[in-house]
Amino acid sequence: MRNRAAFVALAVAACVFASQSFAVDRPSKPNIVIFLSDDMGWGQLGYQGGKDIPTPNIDRIAAEGTRLTQFYVCSVCSPSRASLMTGRYPFHNGMEERTHGADTGGMLPDERTLAQALRDAGYYTAILGKWHLGSWYSRHLPMQRGFDHQYGYYGALIDTFTKMREGVYDWHRDQQPINEPGYTTFLIADEFARTLDRLDPAKPFFFYVAFNAVHGPHDAPPEYLKKYESVKGGRAKEYPMLECMDVAIGRMLDSLKQKGLLDNTLVIFFNDNGAPAGIGNAPYRGHKGENYEGGVRVACALRWPGHVKSGATVDEMLHAVDLYPTLVKLAGGSPAQPLPLDGRDAWPTITDDQPTPHKEIVLSVPGFDRSETGPASIRVGDLKLVGDELYDIRNDPYEKQNIAAQRPDEVRQMKSRLRQLAAERRPPEPHGRIPVSPLLLLGEDENKKPLPEWLTKLAAEHRDAAPKGKKGKKRAKVNPDE
Repeated sequence: MRNRAAFVALAVAACVFASQSFAVDRPSKPNIVIFLSDDMGWGQLGYQGGKDIPTPNIDRIAAEGTRLTQFYVCSVCSPSRASLMTGRYPFHNGMEERTHGADTGGMLPDERTLAQALRDAGYYTAILGKWHLGSWYSRHLPMQRGFDHQYGYYGALIDTFTKMREGVYDWHRDQQPINEPGYTTFLIADEFARTLDRLDPAKPFFFYVAFNAVHGPHDAPPEYLKKYESVKGGRAKEYPMLECMDVAIGRMLDSLKQKGLLDNTLVIFFNDNGAPAGIGNAPYRGHKGENYEGGVRVACALRWPGHVKSGATVDEMLHAVDLYPTLVKLAGGSPAQPLPLDGRDAWPTITDDQPTPHKEIVLSVPGFDRSETGPASIRVGDLKLVGDELYDIRNDPYEKQNIAAQRPDEVRQMKSRLRQLAAERRPPEPHGRIPVSPLLLLGEDENKKPLPEWLTKLAAEHRDAAPKGKKGKKRAKVNPDE
């Protein structure tokens, strides 16, 4: 009788709990949300010492989680995103070069992506925001690379209100063009909430939220621009972009909380590369497009209560390639695949005070266009080679003292290693021009259908508003910084 009474009591308690909690059937696997900012400076966030822009929501991720202080990416956009998506360096996955404008290039189609690996592990997968790993051929687009849901844009440099770049429209839901007014950063937050609403609460999810903030062209809603009217130069529009991104992240964290999912979600925030010259990555040397620390060391923080230490700091070298094997293992997925991973499982380093799993981190190999990623660079232990220069990062993190002349043997060994790695380079896909004229919309399959009337009208309005060239022809402004 006592056993029966205890059973009934447990059953009643379980029913009461189930009626009160959306997350009662939540999976033992963590939900995963990655927030990726674009072109942000090292010291712009509040938790990094920034004082010009309020960033309380990103700061909360860091305060309630763990900060990685030696987290590396590539020095420009697409290579970093490809590193995250494949767990492999860009010279292996075909993305050493960014895709540019009306460009057919993209990440090699045989690469297994993080989205594919997590979907194989039972996850619902969604990308919200910027892709930039191929914007034309269907084989390059997100829903052919493991994502169940896609929302946002394929390329780069779109206007944050019109969603156009040089007369080409680039805003899509599930790889179909959508006419959706509003500011892109806030639209991403809206889509996040909508997507959560329709999910099966018993199934884990992976959301890759990749902002175009704070990348140019810089703009923001009027109420945010007004707050920074006294700021001089281009930062008067760049600063409000960062604040809007923080507001959007706060809204998405609130959406998770309202569903009872926040504390069973591993939230990761990081930036794709150092800020461009003029924005600054102080105290580190260099900027976007360079392999000095300012171009490749970025802010990164993780939050998952009960699993990731609160208020902790990890000062071990890690790289974006490590997120792939780390997250796949956490998800119960399989790391087995034909193409070997460059990334390593970083969970013991992040959560258990273990040393870095890397003997070396590769930033760029020889033989590639240096305008994209800077001179060949590798870090081995505390020593970092940048071209012909050598730095002791542990003792000289700001790269003020070139010690190459004092350590010629290490320089020779590291250059030899870089040549060896360069021999492993996989040829990228050609970066040809999209064979459509006039091109009004990105996406090969989307162009096989009649374009909607709203799109042709928008393109005409954009064309008429473009500034005139020297010979009277109209042309769109082009930002040289992809």
